[in-house]
Amino acid sequence: MVETSFIDKLAQLRATSCQDLPTPELAVLTRTTARLRRCGILNKCLQSGETAPDFSLVNADGENARLYDLLDRGPVVLNFFRGFWCAFCSTELEAYAKIQQELDRLGCHYLAISPQKPAAEQEQAKNWRIIFDKDNEIAEQFGIVYSLEEDEIKLFTSWGLRIDQVNETGKWELPLAATFIVTRERTIGYEFIDVDFRARCCPDALIEEIKPFCSNQP
Repeated sequence: MVETSFIDKLAQLRATSCQDLPTPELAVLTRTTARLRRCGILNKCLQSGETAPDFSLVNADGENARLYDLLDRGPVVLNFFRGFWCAFCSTELEAYAKIQQELDRLGCHYLAISPQKPAAEQEQAKNWRIIFDKDNEIAEQFGIVYSLEEDEIKLFTSWGLRIDQVNETGKWELPLAATFIVTRERTIGYEFIDVDFRARCCPDALIEEIKPFCSNQP
């Protein structure tokens, strides 16, 4: 059996989400996308060629490092996602897990960053894969955080999803789903950012974007 591609899985999720949601709820999500596009957040976030900020991170074993420490050994992929509750994010994480060996072979670190603290079963011991971004502090430095408005808050609450509680901050804030390649020179080599939370960077395409920045490529 041929495995369903990442693009096909996203398409299936899009179709399902549109079919299952009542029209008023879908309208809220559509307005959010339009609002974010109008506010210019895509132009305000970090762009290719700009310097990436350094930040500290802690792995599942409680060990500390900094982004620039990792860059001394090779480029780093930063994959910002909204949370484990998001079906699109879960699909994306599964897809990136499948290219992890190729990323390792290329000498590229991969960090999945979320304002939702991972549960014990979601943490991966002895690596730096999933990073808890408390209060969206890292995402803020990349300019990709936005606040939910009243109609969005009501919608999420009706789903039993209290973002302020899930993220343990008391704030209704989320990062845009975004993928950055940070080069060894500490600059943004590539970015994939969209105000539509259903749009994600294809892992296979990302591999091709990474290769020019890797010393271990064929």
